[in-house]
Amino acid sequence: MRLSAIQKDLLFVLYALRERNPDQTVIPSVRLFRMLEQNSRKTFFATNFRTSCHTLHRHGLLSKYRNASMKLAFGLTDTGADIARDIYTARLKTL
Repeated sequence: MRLSAIQKDLLFVLYALRERNPDQTVIPSVRLFRMLEQNSRKTFFATNFRTSCHTLHRHGLLSKYRNASMKLAFGLTDTGADIARDIYTARLKTL
């Protein structure tokens, strides 16, 4: 699967959060969107973000969850974590 820039950013952020705090592996989608939006020079549109999340879920890279109030959240699957690790290490090398 070919990953778009927003999908790579999303996997990178989820993997970085997972590395930082392994107990918190599921992140609400609103929080993810805000993190990407605030820490990027690019403009992210909510519709593109949601489409990217659902596409990654459909391809088995993200798990989709809903909390008690039906808020959407995402986490990495094992396959997604493998791909995200490659993106994470490649970006750290360029920094």
